[in-house]
Amino acid sequence: MADLYSESCLEPELTCPICLQLLLDPVTLPCAHSFCLVCLETPDRDKTSGSAQELCCPVCGQEHLSPESLPRNVKLKQVVENYKANSVLGELQPSAEDKITNDEPSSEDRTISDESTSTDCGENSLEETDANGRRSRLNPIIASLQKKLALVDDLVNKETAREAAVKAAHADLRNDVSNVLEEMVELLETYRRTGMTLLEVELKPREDAVGKRVEMLSDLQKQLRTAELRVNAIMGETEDVCFGDIESQVSSLTVEPLWDFPSDLELSRNLKKVCEKIEHQNNQLRLGLGSAQRALRVILNPSEVTFNIDTIHPNLVLSEDLKTVSFSVAKQPYPTSSQRFTSFFQALSSQSFVQGEHLWTFQADGCPWVLAVCYDELPRSGSSSGLESSAGSWCLMYCENLLRAYEKGKDTPLRRTPSLKRMEIHLSFSSGTLAFYSVSDVSGDKTHLHTFTVSFTHPVYLAVRMMSGQPKAHITIN
Repeated sequence: MADLYSESCLEPELTCPICLQLLLDPVTLPCAHSFCLVCLETPDRDKTSGSAQELCCPVCGQEHLSPESLPRNVKLKQVVENYKANSVLGELQPSAEDKITNDEPSSEDRTISDESTSTDCGENSLEETDANGRRSRLNPIIASLQKKLALVDDLVNKETAREAAVKAAHADLRNDVSNVLEEMVELLETYRRTGMTLLEVELKPREDAVGKRVEMLSDLQKQLRTAELRVNAIMGETEDVCFGDIESQVSSLTVEPLWDFPSDLELSRNLKKVCEKIEHQNNQLRLGLGSAQRALRVILNPSEVTFNIDTIHPNLVLSEDLKTVSFSVAKQPYPTSSQRFTSFFQALSSQSFVQGEHLWTFQADGCPWVLAVCYDELPRSGSSSGLESSAGSWCLMYCENLLRAYEKGKDTPLRRTPSLKRMEIHLSFSSGTLAFYSVSDVSGDKTHLHTFTVSFTHPVYLAVRMMSGQPKAHITIN
């Protein structure tokens, strides 16, 4: 058993790596790898050339001289022969002579067989070597391509999703803008129809009156011409005729005085009334177009802000663009509204904000003030309706040259400053910050005043308060 085990372990060491048979006429290369001599010979080598050609070891790839220049490994050949003689499988393993010939072939057949075996082994080895080389060089390229392709696939998917989102958002924007523009067109069309109707009310009776006068005179003209033709016909007759009927007919065709026609002065007075009615329509048109324009600005500018006329205190007057409130000693006849502030000179924006990045400018003249971002749920009357008192308000107060910050009704003194008229408000929902900056009237430089860090849970509005009623005092937000 030990001998068999030893022989089975020895056989791989005595096998040619090219033909996978026991070594025949072995040759050992300087790199220590051994092969059959016939396996190393290259059939297409120029045998007539006297120079030795280089060959590469099929195992490690080192370059060596041609097999003819290499010494035969006689010792290894003897070991192979002894192994074949002593091996239990010796009968199944072909002898050295059987590798070259079968049933004692001729020397010519042996030469052809040796050359064929050498050629096949060499070509297979070279093809495998070339294939392995190509694979080793192409594998990193394929891996790189697959990595880049996966990255591009991911980018394509993301950009495709972005494209769909952009197209959907743009479709909504186009639809909203189109609706507002159609509303403007309808307002103008209504204005046109109303103006033409008012004009027709005054012009149609005048046209009808003159039409009746022309119709009446045309009928009289026809009757007189008929009578004239009849009289001329009678004058040409020789026989006596009765002239009584003709005289009676002609006498009945009298030209009576026409009734008074409306004068141009009367028409001018009526058209003046039309003008007054159209001017009333002008006001309605301006209000409608102004509302549509503000709606358009809100769509195209998410930071657009105007004051809500239903919230402002009766002593505040709202500008035509709805961006400035001014103090008025006389109370304004505003309609009663549950949203209107009644205890403090305050106003709330029409727009609410729930997302995005926003920047507004604030300017106050002639009054101490409060500037706030707040929820809509604060009271509209009583001491708790002040912006600085609300738990849902974040604001700055500037009064008696002192700037204070209020958060949920709690105040923090910030600084003393003799003048603070211009401000910037930065609201960022992504970072959860509300920052206030003063802006110099001279240089335009900005100075940070205070930043609230807050996560809003409801829509927020801009709000302002005049802390005292002074003539010409006003607050503007853009």
